[in-house]
Amino acid sequence: MIFSRTSSLLALVAICAVLLTGCPSTQTTPPETVATVRSNMQPDSTIGWMYYSLDADSVIPASQANSANWDIRMPYLLCCGQTKQVDVMLNSGTAGPGNTKGAMVSSRFENLTAVPEGTTLVTDDSLASNRIVPVAVIGSNVMFVYDMSSHTIRPSPDKCLIVQTNSGNKYKFQFTSIYQDNNPTPTFMTPLGYYHFRYQKLP
Repeated sequence: MIFSRTSSLLALVAICAVLLTGCPSTQTTPPETVATVRSNMQPDSTIGWMYYSLDADSVIPASQANSANWDIRMPYLLCCGQTKQVDVMLNSGTAGPGNTKGAMVSSRFENLTAVPEGTTLVTDDSLASNRIVPVAVIGSNVMFVYDMSSHTIRPSPDKCLIVQTNSGNKYKFQFTSIYQDNNPTPTFMTPLGYYHFRYQKLP
C-alpha cells in the first residue's frame, strides 16, 4: 500500500512537470515604447514662446511659464531670412524655475537606446557659451544647421537631446523640421517656426 501511494505521487509529479513545461507562459512582454511625434507646433507670436512638457505630452499654457510644469521652451521664429538663431532652452538654471536637465549628443534618433556613457546632464544657462542647445546655426557642433545655398535652417539628423524631466524621467528628443508641413525642400520664402519633433522615454 505504501509503495502504491508513493508510485502514484511520483507519477502525479511527473505529469505536472510535463504539463508545466509544455504550456506557454502566462506572462506577457510589454509592447515596445513608440516615439511620440508632434507636427506643425507653432508658438504664439504674441507670447513669443511655446512651453512643452514631455511627461504630460502637451503644450503648457504661458501662464505657467514660471512653474516647473514644462521641460522645453521653443521660440517663435520670424520668416524669410529674419531668423538667425533658434533659441531653445530647458526649464532650469537661468531659463526657468524647474530642474530639467539635458545634454546634446551626437547620435541618430533610431540608434539612441540609452544615455550614452560619459554623458553629463546639466541645467541650462542663458549665457550662449553655457547653452545645452547651441544658439549658433553655423559650425560642427550645432543642432540647427544653416544651409548657405538655400538660406534655410534644418535640424541636424545626427544630433539629439537627452532630457531629464523634473520628475526624473529621461527622454531622447529630436527636432526633425522647423518648416510648415515639414516641407522637404524649403526655400528662403517657406514659412518657418512650425516645430516638428519626436521623443521617446529611455530606460
